[in-house]
Amino acid sequence: TIFGKTSNFDGEDFLDAIANHPQTAKYISAKLWNYFAGEMPSKELNEALADVFQKNGSKFKPLLCAMFRSEEFYSPHLIRNQVKSPVQWLVGTVRMLESELPPAVVCWGLTRNLGQDLFAPPNVKGWDGGLTWITTNNLLSRYNEAIALVQGDVTALRGVVELPNPNATRLVNERLQRSRMPRVDPKRILTEKERADKNVLIAALEKRLLQSKLKEKQRQALQDYLDSKGALDDDDVLGAIRLVMSTPEYQLT
Repeated sequence: TIFGKTSNFDGEDFLDAIANHPQTAKYISAKLWNYFAGEMPSKELNEALADVFQKNGSKFKPLLCAMFRSEEFYSPHLIRNQVKSPVQWLVGTVRMLESELPPAVVCWGLTRNLGQDLFAPPNVKGWDGGLTWITTNNLLSRYNEAIALVQGDVTALRGVVELPNPNATRLVNERLQRSRMPRVDPKRILTEKERADKNVLIAALEKRLLQSKLKEKQRQALQDYLDSKGALDDDDVLGAIRLVMSTPEYQLT
């Protein structure tokens, strides 16, 4: 007997009964919302999402579409309330800069240096996440790795990997240094006007990298940097990108 029904159930039947139970839909919907939004959904929202999940045969795509298209998902108090994990930071950066993922060994070194050793979580629960991603060392590493990603400069990654075995550490770091990384192409992500006009450039970088305005102090620092340049060239634009990537807001999602 399971959930009030008695029959000659086998293992598959038990799993089907659990998967199709209304409480399962609520549980899955709440867990997904908490993962993406950073807090548990209201009772009403949870029930609405669970209803979408059940009516669509327990398919995740309709549920995720309903989540991401809901007004609640874009509530002001949910914006920038989670720290990006190293993987989110790396993949999100590459996508926003319309660049390419570095070679696998570089991706592994980058995320490991930021506290997320891919495919080797600290325990079965996984990583704690949240503010644990941000330490004094990790934050500095994010800034240095931003240089590597934007400039395609592997020298910024020198010594990023430390392993228990000194020989393994040396070999991995030597391989990192031999790797090639693509340099961000400003012409690919910014129009000619955005690259030439400093105020327009700031607005374009805010939109592309933050989807919000810089705080006054940070905007002024960026303005001062650009004002110290003459006519902007690609290196100046890449420097501006690095400055935005070094703001607290860029570490949040």
